Amino acid sequence: MVNAKGGRSKLITATKALALEVHRKRLKTLEGLIRRRLATVVESFYDIGEALAEILKKKLYAVGGHPSLEAYLAATKVIGIAQAMKLIAIVREVPREAALAAGSERSYALIGLAKATPEPDSAAGLIASGTVAGQPAAKAPVRSITAAAKAERAKRPKTVAAKAREKSDAALAKGMRAVLREGGLGATEVRIVRDEVHVVWTRAHAERLIERGA
Repeated sequence: MVNAKGGRSKLITATKALALEVHRKRLKTLEGLIRRRLATVVESFYDIGEALAEILKKKLYAVGGHPSLEAYLAATKVIGIAQAMKLIAIVREVPREAALAAGSERSYALIGLAKATPEPDSAAGLIASGTVAGQPAAKAPVRSITAAAKAERAKRPKTVAAKAREKSDAALAKGMRAVLREGGLGATEVRIVRDEVHVVWTRAHAERLIERGA
């Protein structure tokens, strides 16, 4: 006598196993595409971005036992995490032809500029008809686009939280300089970068500190 419940259980298990195998094969196919296209990344960056976007959207990284796309990329080293995020952003924000016309770095920089601009715009719109520093956006140097985005962000009024963070950073940098002076270490510059404190010495000063310590 056939146990109907047991039969359904086996069918569900087999179906899940089949789906897992399909996803595993698709992940391998996309990973292979990325590795092949990296050899000609100038022409193929958009294909790579689409492959990465699919892996992220469908969570294909999970079939390999990875909890996230970042963990998958770190384990396989198929492409750097920062570069992968850039390419995914380009695929999401810029149509293929516009992105290929501008190139990957310029397209990504224009995404940043579009987001920094107060008037509604898009990277695709900038590529099609925008200008940056008197040049067509699709041909403007990346550094000019980045500078324009930085200038636009600087125009924004600071929030209460941003002002408080700026005041806290200034106090921390001042206190750090005082501690260094008291310890006879000095410093050319002390910068607060997000959650890090960057202390800068000249090479000559660092060499003197080492000699003194020896």
